[in-house]
Formats: sequence, structure tokens, C-alpha cells
Amino acid sequence: MMQHLSEHETNDLIFRLEEHKYGRRFNSMQLAQKANVPLDAINRIENQLPIDDPRVMERIARTLGVTPDLLRRIAGLEEISTEDLHQLDQCLISPGAPGAMAPECERVGLRG
Repeated sequence: MMQHLSEHETNDLIFRLEEHKYGRRFNSMQLAQKANVPLDAINRIENQLPIDDPRVMERIARTLGVTPDLLRRIAGLEEISTEDLHQLDQCLISPGAPGAMAPECERVGLRG
């Protein structure tokens, strides 16, 4: 089954990705600074609005440790399968060894 995530689900996943990669949550301004993108770009992701510049999407995705494709699905711009969402949840719950990424986590769009 395919679905679009709600804004609440989008923002929850962004926080979880930050915690997974950095061990803490950022506010929107901190995430924008970390990604070296305008605050408006982060606000657009959080509000599930498209970003036209693929370089900005790539910077945000890289900062969160995901592919741009997964970021579009997390941001509710594209549908995500229930299976991929479940796999993403599992990957964020149980981190692997430092520097290692499980193949199923890479398949869903997580980056090391």
C-alpha cells in the first residue's frame, strides 16, 4: 500500500533522522545552517511544499543522511510504501555498527 505522509509524520521523521545521525534534534534554523540552505527551504520541507532547486534538496537530504528520493517521500511530495516506511522505522530504531549501513536501510534510502 502506498501513502502520503502527514505533516506531523514528516516532522517526526525529520527529528528522528537528526537524532539518528547527530544524536540530537535541531530547530529549523539550525538544520538550515547545517545544510547551508535558506530557512525557507527547511520550512517548505516541513510544510510539505516542493523545492524547485535539486541542489537544495540534495543538501538537505545529505544533512539528514538520506537520498533526495527518500526526502521527497518523507516530505509528503511522493508516496511511500507501507513496507518502506516500516523498514525506515526499523533502521532508525536499531542503529548498526558505526560506519556500517544495513543493506535494507540503504535500499530504503538511508545513507551512511
